[in-house]
Amino acid sequence: GINFNDFVNQFRIEAVKEKLAAGEFRRQTLLGIAYDCGFNSKATFNRAFKKATGQSPKDYLAALR
Repeated sequence: GINFNDFVNQFRIEAVKEKLAAGEFRRQTLLGIAYDCGFNSKATFNRAFKKATGQSPKDYLAALR
């Protein structure tokens, strides 16, 4: 029921969330984590993250801390 890009981005977002939960944000930037998980631009990452979680990446990270 979803398009291919959204399908792939779901896996990428889960990878980002796992890295954030593991404390990876202490060693590299949020954008660096996004790039490591397969995103090619900040705008695409922010849009996909908000669509998947209902929160911006920054707000999600603040809630983890």
